[in-house]
Amino acid sequence: MARESVDKHLQVAGKMIDAKAGIGEKLAALPKIALFYAWWYPTRWLGWGRWPRYSSFGTLARHLRFVERRCRKLARQSFHGMMVYRAKLEHKQAFLFRLVDIINELFAMSASVSRAQSIAGKGGPEGKSAVALADGFCRASSRRVDELFRSLWSNDDRRSYRLALDVLNGEHAWMESLLDRLDQPASTTHATSTTSEVSQIEESVATA
Repeated sequence: MARESVDKHLQVAGKMIDAKAGIGEKLAALPKIALFYAWWYPTRWLGWGRWPRYSSFGTLARHLRFVERRCRKLARQSFHGMMVYRAKLEHKQAFLFRLVDIINELFAMSASVSRAQSIAGKGGPEGKSAVALADGFCRASSRRVDELFRSLWSNDDRRSYRLALDVLNGEHAWMESLLDRLDQPASTTHATSTTSEVSQIEESVATA
C-alpha cells in the first residue's frame, strides 16, 4: 500500500531519485516531470473541502469534508517524503507505516459514513443510532489522523532505531536478570522481614 501511494511519482520522477540514472537521463526526464507537477501539485492545495460539499450527508458531511482535505494532504506529504528521502524512502519504514495508517483511517471513516447514511436512508429505527456511532468513530479517527500527520516529521524514529541497535548488540542485557528473578521464589530476606513485622504487631496488641 505504501508503494502504491508513491507509485505515480516513481513513474513520473523516478529518474531523479534513481542513483543508477546518469545526468543525461535525468535531464531528459525534466520536461515530463515539470509538465506533470505544474498541474498536479497546485491541485493538491486548491481543492475545495469545505461547506456545502457533501451536505446531503447531514451531520456526517463534516467528516467527508475532513477526509477530502486530508487525502490531498496525504498526497502532498507522500510527495514531500519522496523529495526529502529520495531513494532512501524505501528504508524509512516508520514514515511509510504512518502513511499506511493514515490511508486506513481515512478509508474507515469514509466507509462508516457511507454505511451509516445508507442505514439512515432506509428510515428504520436504527438509523439515528448508526449516524451517532459513525459520528463518534470519525471524531476519534480524525484526531488519530492529525496526530499521524504531525508524527511524520516530528518523531523519535532515529533515537528509537539507535536504541534498538544497542539492544541487539547486548548493551542492555543486564535487564534480562530482572526477568530471571520473576521465576524465583520469594527470598529468605523477604520472608524474615514479614515474620518480624507480624511479631511487632502481636506485641503491640498484647501491650494495648
